[in-house]
Amino acid sequence: MTNHWQQAQQFQTPPQVPVDVEVSGSTPVGRAFAMPVLAEFAPGLRFRLSKGRNQLLLPPGRFHAQLWSQYTFWRVGKASLDVDTTRGPVVFHYAAPHTIYHRGAAGYEPQQRLGLSVARAWTITYWSLLAAGLLLAVLAVVLR
Repeated sequence: MTNHWQQAQQFQTPPQVPVDVEVSGSTPVGRAFAMPVLAEFAPGLRFRLSKGRNQLLLPPGRFHAQLWSQYTFWRVGKASLDVDTTRGPVVFHYAAPHTIYHRGAAGYEPQQRLGLSVARAWTITYWSLLAAGLLLAVLAVVLR
């Protein structure tokens, strides 16, 4: 005959499954700070991630993981991935974009960060305009 303590032990939560999320890049071009990266597997299963390997524990099941970078009040760099923890440990990757205007990338293989060409174009344009402005200022002083 089982007592109440043994019955309570039978209904404990199921064992947790290790899930590793590898995050690459969370600092957009032109920003000095990294944006927080968040992953939500289900309501109530939300985690804040950092750049590099993040080790999480999830219950066994199938989840639709949603990942994003938090830029002030907006979710940017959104990506999603179906994750199945019923078969054991899972490793997947998330790459935050180079700009806040691009989507993120998630998958079971290492991912490339999107938006690099746009970021380079912005950087080149910024420095070109700055150099042109300085040149015009110098010419205005010299030609007086």
